[in-house]
Amino acid sequence: MICPNCGNEGGEGKFCVSCGAPLTQMTPMPQDQFQQNQQGFQQQQQYQQQGYGQQQFQQQGYGQQQYQQQGYGQQQFQQQGYGQQQYQQGYSQPNQFQTNGGEPSVYFDGEGSEYFPILLLNGLLLFVTCGIAFPWVICKNLKWRKSHTIVNGHRLAFTGTPGDLLGNWIKWWLLTVVTCGIYSYWVTIRIREWEMSHTCFEDDYHGDGMDFSDCFYDGEVAERLGQALVAGLMMTFSCGIATPWALVKIYKYDMEHTVVHGMRMGFNGTGAGYWGESVIIGLLTSVTCGIYSAWGICRMNKWFYRNTFIQSAGNVKTNF
Repeated sequence: MICPNCGNEGGEGKFCVSCGAPLTQMTPMPQDQFQQNQQGFQQQQQYQQQGYGQQQFQQQGYGQQQYQQQGYGQQQFQQQGYGQQQYQQGYSQPNQFQTNGGEPSVYFDGEGSEYFPILLLNGLLLFVTCGIAFPWVICKNLKWRKSHTIVNGHRLAFTGTPGDLLGNWIKWWLLTVVTCGIYSYWVTIRIREWEMSHTCFEDDYHGDGMDFSDCFYDGEVAERLGQALVAGLMMTFSCGIATPWALVKIYKYDMEHTVVHGMRMGFNGTGAGYWGESVIIGLLTSVTCGIYSAWGICRMNKWFYRNTFIQSAGNVKTNF
């Protein structure tokens, strides 16, 4: 029966069980409302019996204040880089590029057992052709290395062909001869530019020889020459001891001027880290009479890309 005073179920006695008012004018409760109230009461009773009453729920540490104290407040959640807008943009902040699905944003997964026959074949080609097959060797190495490089969840691909490189190689060689070897330094820059202009994501590649304008190298000859001169002085005055630090300095410059699909790279490796890897690789290569060289190259590539990160983004392609 419905209490005319509070409108709740009054019960079967003379007074309302909810408010205590006398039930002098009792109104029958509609059947559908009675069933709903009955079900709600049973669910509430069952819910509390299982230990999920509001007080117990908060005592278990799930109150709003405690929930925020555990680091899940909205502000802290956004500080960790998971704000809704940032998440939809796909790692829009530089430091958010450093992990993607639990993996580093840039890494290398090539293995020495796969590269060893490629290394042997390249050496044989260079020996038989007296170095003429150098463009083919470069393309084969680049194709293998790019195919084992992952950037922001996407595997890279190399689209350059030996025929394309051969024409440039002849031109660069002639210029080097004419300038008495001076142009050889420019060749390093030109190869890097050509390499990046033929680099793309594997899922974007649909044919040979394609150029991708959002993958490029924009280092300047004069700037890189300055980097090389500083590195040379470091190695000379240290009697070669500073070689790892000098090479890391050049690597850092090259990566800061490398853009992959609108994402500018960065490098934070150290000379000490490079020196440690070089010592291990050198010792293992000596012990195995050179056999470990293929594994050593893969190890150095893994170290190199493990210390490479995405420092800024323009046309970012994510992998959600």
